[in-house]
Amino acid sequence: MDIETLFADLHALPSIPKVALELIQQFDSPTSSLDAVARNIALDPVIAAKVLRLANSSRYRGARESTSIEDAASRLGFNTLRTLVMASAVTGAFKADATFDLKGFWIHSFQVASISRLLAKQAGQDADTAFTCGMMHNIGELLIQTGAPQYAPKLNASKHGNAAGRAANETLQLGFGYPEVGAELARRWQLPKLIQTAIALQGKPSQAPADNPLPKTLAQAVLIAEALQEHGGATEEAKESLSGPLVEDLDLDAVFAALPAVLEADKAFAELLG
Repeated sequence: MDIETLFADLHALPSIPKVALELIQQFDSPTSSLDAVARNIALDPVIAAKVLRLANSSRYRGARESTSIEDAASRLGFNTLRTLVMASAVTGAFKADATFDLKGFWIHSFQVASISRLLAKQAGQDADTAFTCGMMHNIGELLIQTGAPQYAPKLNASKHGNAAGRAANETLQLGFGYPEVGAELARRWQLPKLIQTAIALQGKPSQAPADNPLPKTLAQAVLIAEALQEHGGATEEAKESLSGPLVEDLDLDAVFAALPAVLEADKAFAELLG
């Protein structure tokens, strides 16, 4: 099997709803207003319901319940809305085999996205783009689940706990891994070349162009997320487990000082996924 065959075997290419695509473009436009974004959100009942749920969650709820999209949008703010719309659009595009933990997959993806955004902010990079890369970094795994159902259960049963192990096993079994598949989906969705490259080169960031730091940021975020999972959160043990050339330019003390607040703030998003 090759990647073209994989995409050909899909009954339909996973797609982001038109309203969500328009919203994502609105968020990237310097002339957009919160009122205009709220009007578009109201056109998509799934996204609108999630916006209302988040606005009325324990983290954001005020003295009264938010009952309109306009009020909810005002309460959440532009950046939070952008995050929610992107997460909702991407998560809503996929289904998977029963042997695959879809909820756990999205929770992990969201954590990598949150860490990517934090690292990008600390490095002076585009934090929103880094978040998008994190949300989509392993999206190719879902394409393999839906496009190669005859192989998916066996791949899921294999004990390859980290990202490098999964990609290597998929490459061994299929001839390609989830980074290449995810980059091809990003290309077909016409996402920016920067994002395509970040997804494709997350396992080999040293090969990225000098003017695109996103592959390395993404690789660092994946490594940190795996350390958090292995050591039960942002612990001293997790921090000390991180070493080597990939993380030598990170101020791990600063990263881990900021992580608890970042992860706590994003819990409300994670509860809306899947």
